[in-house]
Amino acid sequence: MAAQYAVAHSGSVVGVGSIAGPGWGCADSSISQAINACMCGRQALVSKVAAARKLAASGAVDQLASGKPRELARSYVFQSASDATVVMQSGKASRNFLSSFIGRSTVFDNGNATDDSVHAGHGIISPDGTDSCESDGKERTYVRRCGAEDNAGKLFNALYGDGAPFDPSKRISNIPESEVWQFDQQELIDQVKAAGNSVALDMAWWPFTSPRRSNYDMADVGYIYVPPVCRSAAQGTCRVHVALHGCKQNAKDFATTAGYNNWAEYYHAIVVYPAVQPDVPVPEEVCAVPPASPFLDVGWAKPNPNGCWDWWGYLDDWSVKKNRYLTNAAPQMQVIERIIDRVTGPLQTPP
Repeated sequence: MAAQYAVAHSGSVVGVGSIAGPGWGCADSSISQAINACMCGRQALVSKVAAARKLAASGAVDQLASGKPRELARSYVFQSASDATVVMQSGKASRNFLSSFIGRSTVFDNGNATDDSVHAGHGIISPDGTDSCESDGKERTYVRRCGAEDNAGKLFNALYGDGAPFDPSKRISNIPESEVWQFDQQELIDQVKAAGNSVALDMAWWPFTSPRRSNYDMADVGYIYVPPVCRSAAQGTCRVHVALHGCKQNAKDFATTAGYNNWAEYYHAIVVYPAVQPDVPVPEEVCAVPPASPFLDVGWAKPNPNGCWDWWGYLDDWSVKKNRYLTNAAPQMQVIERIIDRVTGPLQTPP
């Protein structure tokens, strides 16, 4: 989803990171392809660079300048070889896509043997992680601890470090959970809903629209961390970094343990955590079960039990154009855009 938003808004987003995520446009609006090809590597992956450029030429996403994004210039990809949910093939496809689309090499990280992060299971790695480094079937937050390995810190360094080597000593520890503030996401969801965006039904509620699906599967609240350096206009300007949680992750847990806040002061970054509403997740690792049937792709109702962002088109029903989820017209993308506008816009005085 991070790559989707960055490509769609490449005229304003300056950098993008993908941690244990599938490549841009891989699913082609098909959940069976999303699982079998993008996540599990059971099918060959093809380059999607031409498709992204075609969307840009059509105006469905931000237009390019001489074939390259106007602002998007840096990218970071982490992919562990032992990830049994999104395999290394997808990580490499994501790296290759971003390098070609941006026109600049992507920083590619697959962990290291010193802290065993090369064998990490699916998730994000943080020194404050609550889950074991390797998969053990007891995952709770999918924020993993592999010694001092720090996905968020290396991501920030790749996007904002101006070529400086990664310096773990700049990390700030012990940020109180109370410093992560909650914000009203529902207000912004309602603004997008007012525009009349149609969505596919939620499979568990067919033929009715569930409250969750009518909200684009998004939660009514999100989270934000504003480091001390960004709390006063006298201290200068700060960038905004949007951190999107993964499937099966609770947004609050992600916002307090994934590690972005520990680097926010050093990089002068306000970190925003939009949220998808959790559902009842599938317990198994998806690549450990039999291949997904194409039958899942047929119907008005599309499931999202693991609380994922819409990276395969589960909100797009048959009445709307295929691949809307990749464009600026996608409902979740529009909500994220409004969140960024709210954070970067003029200060609002409460009534």
